[in-house]
Amino acid sequence: MTSGILIGELANQFGLSTQAIRYYERLGLLEPPRRNEVGYRLYSEEAIERLSFIRTAQGFGLALQEIKQLLELDLDTTTSYQAFKEMLRNHLTELEHKINKLTNDYQSLSRKFEQLNNLVPEPDQESTTETYSGSLLQLMQQIESRCASYQDTNTINQANQLLQMYSNGERNFRGVELIGAKLNGAILNQADLSQAELMLASLNEACLEGTKLQGAYLSGADMIGAYLHSAELVGAHLIGVDLTEADLTEANLMSCNLGGACLRNANLRGANLSEAVFIGADLRGADLTDAIVIGTNFYEANLEGAIINQKIL
Repeated sequence: MTSGILIGELANQFGLSTQAIRYYERLGLLEPPRRNEVGYRLYSEEAIERLSFIRTAQGFGLALQEIKQLLELDLDTTTSYQAFKEMLRNHLTELEHKINKLTNDYQSLSRKFEQLNNLVPEPDQESTTETYSGSLLQLMQQIESRCASYQDTNTINQANQLLQMYSNGERNFRGVELIGAKLNGAILNQADLSQAELMLASLNEACLEGTKLQGAYLSGADMIGAYLHSAELVGAHLIGVDLTEADLTEANLMSCNLGGACLRNANLRGANLSEAVFIGADLRGADLTDAIVIGTNFYEANLEGAIINQKIL
């Protein structure tokens, strides 16, 4: 008789349903089991070990597709260890971004509630101003207007504070939120702005040589003529960024999203553009001599007059 355990026993052992085990089989996480003489599924010791690996990996927050990728490797090699480490690093980065976003959302809503409380105090709360009497829509619009004014002032203060800290020798600004900040001509060479929130910011002619912007959010930012020589922008979000005549010599833009970005006459000599996305980007006259373009997506990008490996398109 073929040895092994039945699907119900396997499910009970790991606190799963039999449907979950069959689902793992369909995904290729578990090999299809053998069957005994009467047709019952019998799972081997190898299946038990594999399921133990799956359940343990899930405890580290890994998705089933990530676990499948690990199972396709030799699990007892440096390659699998590094792949596992990279997955956890990516999850931590994602969680950090979510925490920052939740914190920002909480602060934003708190400011709005504070303004609401000023305009419409609690029934038993004394007010020094006249009770609000407009429509609810007008009330919401007034709150938005007051908060926008506060945000503009706050952003200016934060930008000035960052520049002051930089001049005092500080270089770590990871995750800083400066949405819409005015940093034209700022000098932030060698600073760490990884995961920074810089959407719609103005960084025209800013000096960012060797600056780390890994995973930074710069969508819609103006960076005309910015100096980004050897900058680290791995995985950065640069959708719609204006990098006209920017210097990105030897910059690392691997896996960046530059969809719809403007890089007219930009210097990208020796830049790493592997797996980067330039869908619909304007690269007219850009110099990509010696740039690494392995897996780069230039779909519908305008490359008229661009130089790629000494060839003018």
